[in-house]
Parts: sequence; structure tokens; C-alpha cells
Amino acid sequence: MMDLDPLKTFHHVAQLKSFTKAAQKLYLTQPAVSQQIQRLEHSLRVSLFDRSKKQIELTPQGEILFSYTRKLFHLFDDIEVAFEDFNNLESGHISIGASSLIGTYYLPDMLEIFHDQYPNVTFNVRIGNSEKVAKWVMEHDVDLGLSARIMGKKDIIQYQLLNEPYRAVASPRSCWAKLGRALTAQEFSEASIVTREKGARSQNKLDEWLDEQGLSAYKGGFTVDSMQLAKNMAISGLGVVTLPELATIKDVKNGLLVNIDVENFHVNTGYYLIYRTDSNLSPAALKFLMLLKEHRRDFMAIL
Repeated sequence: MMDLDPLKTFHHVAQLKSFTKAAQKLYLTQPAVSQQIQRLEHSLRVSLFDRSKKQIELTPQGEILFSYTRKLFHLFDDIEVAFEDFNNLESGHISIGASSLIGTYYLPDMLEIFHDQYPNVTFNVRIGNSEKVAKWVMEHDVDLGLSARIMGKKDIIQYQLLNEPYRAVASPRSCWAKLGRALTAQEFSEASIVTREKGARSQNKLDEWLDEQGLSAYKGGFTVDSMQLAKNMAISGLGVVTLPELATIKDVKNGLLVNIDVENFHVNTGYYLIYRTDSNLSPAALKFLMLLKEHRRDFMAIL
């Protein structure tokens, strides 16, 4: 490998057309500059400067090398500018696709933290199901995706940010809250359960658990196509709803809902940060990606 110091010295001599000025620029003695140029010429087995004239000039070989060092040190300048922009982040724009739960209950806190540090960065957030989020990422419609894990997708990286337990919750005024003990699986299946539409992730999780308990059916009560509506119905006392803890923790803390213990109810779900393997993310998007990773829980990388 070539030593960068002689190349840097050569570049400044060629640029300034003076050994003396290059020495001043580099805080070196003139003999030190001359020695570095001589070592470089010896290494390349060429003469880089025509010293026969009053003002030094590049030889044809020196011109070739200077064309390379211009590119090389211009690239170094670009790196410095890029990281200066990255560290200061005075502007930028980030587009995010998120599934309903993580977009509603997780993303706002992350946006608040980021906005406090970088108030001039703007965001565009789109909400859709996990398949839509993956599609937006794959088609470069968004910089980053936040959703459940997508199986069978190539050319994307998925980092698990959250591993959320599901909770059965109901109004503190409900008969289930006043029971004072855990419900059996049978009792739970016979309760007035607020369910999601067929195919919804939370509904699939509930169906899988009931099947494991040998219970193929449940009373149901209400079927809705909105997680927020399901939760509001539980708050109103219309039934029990099972949702990831992320969606219920504030309502439980505020006394609007209570956790209903159910025997053998151990259901979890993961939520992931998604982006393309070939993404050329902006400094702003990279900063936000780093923030999400710093605040992850039960982090793992899935390629």
C-alpha cells in the first residue's frame, strides 16, 4: 500500500507549484517536503517535477499522478463534509412507512426524541399493514419501514426493535376485572371478546393460542377492523380485548383498562426496523436509524 503522507505532500506541491508554500501549508520543513517527494519518485520510478525551470512544473508523469490525487483528496473532502452534515444535521427529510400499532404507539416517542435534537429535519409518515410497509421499502417509496417481520423478502434487512407480550385487558368496571382471579382458557373463550377481523395479526395470535388450548371457538361478541376501536370498546365495558402491551400500557396506567390474567396465556410478537440492503440513506435517515437501534428492546438482526 502507498503511504498517504508523500501523496498529500506531492498534491500540495503540485497545487501550489512551490516546495516552500507546500511546506508552510503542511507545517513541515522544506527539506522534509523534498525528501518525501524524492521517496515517492523513487517508489514510482519516475520524475514528477521538472526542476530545471524557475518555477517548478509537473512532468507528464506528474500530471497523471496529480489527476489521481485531485480525485483522492476531493473524496476525502467529501467524507469530511458528509460527516460534518451527519453530526450537525441542520436539515434533511426522512420518509417512514409503519404498521398501525408501531406507528401509533411507538413511533411518536421516537420522533419526539429525534425532533428535540434535530428540529430542522422533516418527516413523512405513512401507515399501512406490514405487507404494504415492506412493499414501500422494496420500491424505494420510503427510507425506513417499521412493522412485523416479513417472511420471504429478499434484499431487505430486518432488525427486531420490540418483542411485545400480548395482554388481555378490560374495563375495571367489568365482571372479568371484579372476578379477582385468573380466567381459565375455557372461561376466556366464553367471555365477550372484542376480536379483530380475520387475518389481522392480533387476531391470528389469539386464534393460534386458542387452538393450542384445544378451543376452536369463542363467544366473539364484537368483530372490528380497527385496533383503536377494539380498545375503546373494551374501555367502554363491552368486552375483553387482547393486544400487544405497547397499545395498552398507558391506558392501564391511567386506570382506563386493567390487565385480565388468563391461565397459560403467553403470547408475544416482534416488531422490526426494515430497510433495503442497497439503500443509500441520507445523513438524517442514518441518524434516525441509529436512534431506533439505541432504543431497541430484545434486539436481534435478521438478514
